[in-house]
Amino acid sequence: LAKAVAGEADAPFLSISGSDFIEMFVGVGPSRVRDLFKQAREKAPCIVFIDEIDAVARARSRGGMGSNDERENTLNQLLVEMDGFSTTDGVVVLAGTNRVDILDPAILRPGRFDRQITVDKPDINGRKQIFKVHLAKLTIKGDIDDYARRLSTLTPGFAGAEIANICNEAAIFAARREKDAVDLRDFEAAADRVIGGLEKGKSIMTPVERRTVAYHEA
Repeated sequence: LAKAVAGEADAPFLSISGSDFIEMFVGVGPSRVRDLFKQAREKAPCIVFIDEIDAVARARSRGGMGSNDERENTLNQLLVEMDGFSTTDGVVVLAGTNRVDILDPAILRPGRFDRQITVDKPDINGRKQIFKVHLAKLTIKGDIDDYARRLSTLTPGFAGAEIANICNEAAIFAARREKDAVDLRDFEAAADRVIGGLEKGKSIMTPVERRTVAYHEA
């Protein structure tokens, strides 16, 4: 999403991970924050993207006993840079995290990360569009649109990474059988592999066990 925003805005784009600020050595984190924003101001208008912001912006401890002073100093410097005395006109800061609940309340105030966008799992139309992107890289037996439509109904609740995984697995299934193109059977086998895991081909079951399992599954 951050890359797409940068591409659409046609502005300089600086990317850094939250863990890049956290160092063993005292003072390195805050100085990296200062350097980042100094560089951003020089290139303004500019977009800064901080990935996994929870590494540096975790809620500060109330007491001070056993807290990581270096991380708190880094967070304080980040708060100052984003909304302190020195102006940051023309610098837009984006950040990503899976843990919004553990962020420090100060980082979510107006003037800082005041707008939250939840990137949820795609719906059926979203999955269809994502399948089209990944299917374009494969040699497919048939129409891509038709495959994307059928596969999007087979994969409720799947995220983009799982959709990419299904396409990769289907290509591997096709390659194992020395096929020239990937067909729907390969995609169905790949979906079963991703959802349910590997099939145990070697385990021998007696007819009685097989019958019992069949009843249970039915």
